[in-house]
Amino acid sequence: MRQRAFIVIYCLSFALFPWLVLSPLVNLPSSLLLRTAIFGILSLFGAYIFHQAWQRQGWAPALLVTVLGYGTAYQFALFAPDISSYPFSLDWSEGSRYYYASLWLSRTIYGSYVPPSVLHPSRYLLQALPFLIPNVSLWLNRFWQVLLWVVTTSLTSWLLVRRLQLHAYNHALLISLSVFFWGILFSFQGPIYYHLLVMVILVLGLARSMHFWRTLVIVSVASLWAGISRVNWLPVPGMLAAVLYLMEVRQKDNPAWKYLASPAIWVVAGTGIGYLSQLAYQTWSGNPLSWFNSSFTSDLLWYRLLPNVTYRLGVLPSALLVSLPILGLIFLRLYGRWREFNAMRLLGLAAILGVLFLGGIIVSLKIGGGSNLHNLDAYLTLLMVIGSYIFFNRMQPDQPPLDINFVKEPSILGKVSIFRLSWNFLLAGALVIPLTFTLGSGGPMPIRDISSAEMAVQTINSATQQTAEQGGEVLFISQRHLLTFNLVKNVPLVPENELVFLMEMAMSKNSAYMDAFHSDISRQRFAMIVSEPLVIQYQGKYHGFGEENDAWVSGVSEPVLCYYEPSVTLDSVGVILYTPRANPCK
Repeated sequence: MRQRAFIVIYCLSFALFPWLVLSPLVNLPSSLLLRTAIFGILSLFGAYIFHQAWQRQGWAPALLVTVLGYGTAYQFALFAPDISSYPFSLDWSEGSRYYYASLWLSRTIYGSYVPPSVLHPSRYLLQALPFLIPNVSLWLNRFWQVLLWVVTTSLTSWLLVRRLQLHAYNHALLISLSVFFWGILFSFQGPIYYHLLVMVILVLGLARSMHFWRTLVIVSVASLWAGISRVNWLPVPGMLAAVLYLMEVRQKDNPAWKYLASPAIWVVAGTGIGYLSQLAYQTWSGNPLSWFNSSFTSDLLWYRLLPNVTYRLGVLPSALLVSLPILGLIFLRLYGRWREFNAMRLLGLAAILGVLFLGGIIVSLKIGGGSNLHNLDAYLTLLMVIGSYIFFNRMQPDQPPLDINFVKEPSILGKVSIFRLSWNFLLAGALVIPLTFTLGSGGPMPIRDISSAEMAVQTINSATQQTAEQGGEVLFISQRHLLTFNLVKNVPLVPENELVFLMEMAMSKNSAYMDAFHSDISRQRFAMIVSEPLVIQYQGKYHGFGEENDAWVSGVSEPVLCYYEPSVTLDSVGVILYTPRANPCK
């Protein structure tokens, strides 16, 4: 009875820190130092409760599981504000995601075919599933998106733990649980997006390094998905399969060409299939081919490598911060043992990480990016896999291992624990840094004025319906999901010029697309435009997302304000209804 009481208290304790941070009643200050101190105190309390519930377990594993578990619980709790019935977009692009997801079922929802998204089709395909339910609500779509984050990240981490086969270790269950929690926290440092994790789940869960054809089939299926995702993800399924092969398969007496044949085929075939899938989607979708691959024509903002106003850590320091503890542990684990492995295998792993790191850094510098590490998601995924395998001695040696101790201390360093100190320091960094990323996020849940928002929807409904009844076209640049969920009724959809894609075309300087938009604006094609407030204020690189703002101002705000003027301003929800000017600027 006593043990059951402690187990219940321990389980309930996972909600305590999220409540302290997210509850508007507590209003805990956002200081990372204060949060860390409170989190540490609660973790010690939780470890004590854990030890009382399972007295056979030591204090160290109790504290480790509790710290990582509390961190994971808080990470998932951060999604709570996103599950809302508030009718307007919760952030700049949030509402746009549901609109683009709906395009996979456009005939059912809008009564006519609208081509699916040019950007991130696989993400919106996942998000489209709730639209199979007639008259599905915005709330359910938001809940589904949160579920995608939680389930794909958790499943990826669980599959990695299963693949590592940690049952031979002391406290195997607690170690497995700790790695599971750590994998989730590590993934959210990017974050690693759930439509990438679909490919990772397929390969981690179903590929078998010793079965060439089975793995080739899995890589091919995952690569088809990569083709409708992002261009820099095309080689990821093959590369992940190659990493698992280099980890799990010894070279033995095989010549290099024979040993490397399988992973090379997986990488080349997977990339090729992904590319063909991409071309097929571009043709099938019905969108102009010139709209695709905008990333190749966008500016690279090199200053965002280092700390800046858009990302105060900077892309490069932040990437090194999350990488160096893992890379350091890999080095120390292999130090003195590298002769046990064929150099070709180690070089192959290093080359894969290097390619993905460099590619992720370059993509992060594209205008529109560089505010976090999500463009290094493929690199972070494979770093997590490689680091876990080597840390737990799961890389199969080509020569009999000389020492299988959990921590091998090379004799060249003597008995002084320089090695041991370095190991513990890096291990602490590998655990603490992902946790710090999580603790630095979030705050009290916003209190949204639903009644004011519903009144604003009624105002938009009335104005846009009246315009449509008079035969005028209504362009929803922003808040287009109001049409998707029938919150605004009897207003025909104008597919062009939605907020996110319009911004992408402005940033990539797609002159054909922007010229068509400017032509529509200059001839006042639209009788009403629903948009966020448009202002003419250039900012430059010394403001957060300054270049993005300037691309929007020059490409969208200036032309629209030249030919349109505000007619209804809804400050409480950040929406303005624009109508044609009687006297446009010359």
